[in-house]
Amino acid sequence: MSKLKNSIKSLTSTNREEPPDYHPFDPPLTGLELNGYKNTTKHRLLHKELAEDLRLHLPARLQVTHNWNLLYSLEQDGISLNTLYKKMRPLPSEINKRYGYLLVIRDSYHNVFGAYVSDYLRPIERKQYYGNGECFLWKAEKDTVPNLVDLGQHEQLDVQYRLKVFPYTSLNDFIIYTNYNSVSIGSGDGKFGLWIDGDLDKGASDPVDTFGNEKLSDESTFRIFGLEVWRIGI
Repeated sequence: MSKLKNSIKSLTSTNREEPPDYHPFDPPLTGLELNGYKNTTKHRLLHKELAEDLRLHLPARLQVTHNWNLLYSLEQDGISLNTLYKKMRPLPSEINKRYGYLLVIRDSYHNVFGAYVSDYLRPIERKQYYGNGECFLWKAEKDTVPNLVDLGQHEQLDVQYRLKVFPYTSLNDFIIYTNYNSVSIGSGDGKFGLWIDGDLDKGASDPVDTFGNEKLSDESTFRIFGLEVWRIGI
């Protein structure tokens, strides 16, 4: 029988050759600190290896930030879109700061995926899109590969997470649309790159021109089992 070894390793893939703002002679970045998880939190969606991979796709001004702060967690804060909006809202002293925000979702198929957005999410009653070309969708595909060192009587498999990033294509401007009933990131032809319902229970994902993305989940619709929002910036 094969034994599954849950070691976290990571490979990165994207539809461009290298992350934005990357230069081979850039100095190494300070290791990330993920702040905000409670000791009692059982299901932590973002591990450091995945966060470090995502970091390379952020705008250069945010890559140097090594403290990421958890603003909202479905497990810690309860199921409420209004709470999510409230916790993302900057304080008056922060309104002019250029933060970035990372959404992380775990679905009913045990997939982990999400979006990076350049602006905080808030309800807008009229249909108005916002966000800029820094935004992207992403998913972490899980693969298993043989661990050749440990092969013996019992074959062991390592779990690898391959990050796939889908940057803004500029084919349309339907980047972020939010109201009291839902959140959508990327859309076109009646479909959404990532859609979250107002109960934070159901979601949807399809290929859209905004990001040229694949489906983020196994199916076009999914149930949400976990959701986190992280703020990046100082």
